[in-house]
Amino acid sequence: MKKLIVLATLAALPAAAMADVVISGNLAVGITNTKVEGTGSITTEDRTSGEIKFAGKEDLGNGLKSIWQIASRINLSDKQDNARDNAWSGRDSFVGLQGDFGTVTLGNIYHMPTSGAMAIFEDNSATFASGIYDQGDRINSTISYKSPTVAGFTAVVQHSFGSSTAKEVNKEHQQAVSLAYEGEGFSVSYDGARAKDATNDKTSKLHELNASVSLDALTLMAGYAHGKDSDGDKRSGYGIAASYAMGNITPKIGFWKEGDAKLADGTKVNDGHKAYAVGVEYALSKRTRAGVELAKANSDDNAIADVRTATVYLGTKF
Repeated sequence: MKKLIVLATLAALPAAAMADVVISGNLAVGITNTKVEGTGSITTEDRTSGEIKFAGKEDLGNGLKSIWQIASRINLSDKQDNARDNAWSGRDSFVGLQGDFGTVTLGNIYHMPTSGAMAIFEDNSATFASGIYDQGDRINSTISYKSPTVAGFTAVVQHSFGSSTAKEVNKEHQQAVSLAYEGEGFSVSYDGARAKDATNDKTSKLHELNASVSLDALTLMAGYAHGKDSDGDKRSGYGIAASYAMGNITPKIGFWKEGDAKLADGTKVNDGHKAYAVGVEYALSKRTRAGVELAKANSDDNAIADVRTATVYLGTKF
């Protein structure tokens, strides 16, 4: 009888320990055909989405909570394509405090949190070849503050002491700021980031603006980005995207124009491009989806090869 009681107690312990933990995720794999101008096409199986997340919180009283999260990038296909693939805590992973003052977190945190709002496709949006749009990234050794939402406005301020031990030693700090406003049926956001480069003791900068309008089933989006490298080279780009929900079917379109680079000495390089994307997604259920997408980037310089990708995918959330 005592053995039964002990076994029953042990069996109950994991459930008690997991009582305040939320597990969620998103998994998707696609079959992709890629063709670079002047070469034959290649067909591969690729990760289009993939994440597993563990999150929890504890009520500390007086409206204050401790929060934590461990998120990992999951790749069910090419497991070595990214150093963070299937690595523990490779995505947003942190500890923090949350209260009426807002939220403070420390850890591996995504900088420029509202960037890439126009990248609405599962795999390759029209911005897939851009070097300045949707460039937000998860940066180690970050402290982040997110304000409470006031009259529709939310602000985020972030500082990284260096994304690696070497960068911390070299004081290659990074900062980011985000300001977003959400109204009834529309939203606008700004994201900015700067990072010190120890090789030339200068700073690179990124700026991104996004806006969206929802008109019943139709959603329209516009985006703009400007980047300046630490060596002084500059580039800008802009684009639009739209989706229209028709029951379980959602067609999507996108366009992006990446301008030519302007070097620090004033020289203009003819290396810009125009890119297009079209796709259709079908909701098999509230959690499971399937779709097909086509994206193409046409270079302004005929010496630079155009690129085309086509993807069929299946994904689910939990």
